[in-house]
Amino acid sequence: MDKLLSILLEESISSKVVINITSGLYKGSYPSRIEDVKDNLVAVSHPLFKNALVPLYRDTILELVMYEKQPPTMIPMKVLRRGMSGNVSLLWLVPAGDPVKIQRRRYARVQCNVDILFFPLSLEEMFPMVGRWEKASCVDISLGGMRLRTKIKEMGLNVGHRVYLWVNLSSENIFLISNIARIVDEGVFREMGLQFEGYPRFVEKRLIRFIRDKELRNAGDGLHD
Repeated sequence: MDKLLSILLEESISSKVVINITSGLYKGSYPSRIEDVKDNLVAVSHPLFKNALVPLYRDTILELVMYEKQPPTMIPMKVLRRGMSGNVSLLWLVPAGDPVKIQRRRYARVQCNVDILFFPLSLEEMFPMVGRWEKASCVDISLGGMRLRTKIKEMGLNVGHRVYLWVNLSSENIFLISNIARIVDEGVFREMGLQFEGYPRFVEKRLIRFIRDKELRNAGDGLHD
């Protein structure tokens, strides 16, 4: 393993990652975590699908994405073997290529119409007791962020400001902190591109489930066009 890659992985032990399986029956993105790094090997918590281990065989090529890094980093990996550490099922991987810095657009982005409430954290820090919850709708969403639309108001929001989000995903409420990456005003509406900060694993699972369901539904609709 390249020395710089080894250092990168060792510094990421216990970090959340995403395992991308790019082909086959179990093609998709699965949450995981870097559990250990030894010599030229990387151990991650074995990806799960419906509470069962995803079948991954020796020499299978997949992508390990570390999205806690800025920008996110993708490393091609090859499956070596399975293992155990206490009660944790491990998947031992060996690098199969050089790390690649990627944009958040690499994540699957799906269109949706989801109710949103957002609170301007940055404004509240500058002007206490001024901020209030505002209504919006989500236009599209990915693991890295979302695009929302709201009616233009004198909120004083700018690129770089932080907002607190209440999101209703298929009757499941989640809360996220985001940074405003882009603002576009169109007529009486304002669109904002948001980039998520880190979130707990249970939120990650809900996002992945929602995105996967949307992808499957959209694919099914395409078959009937």
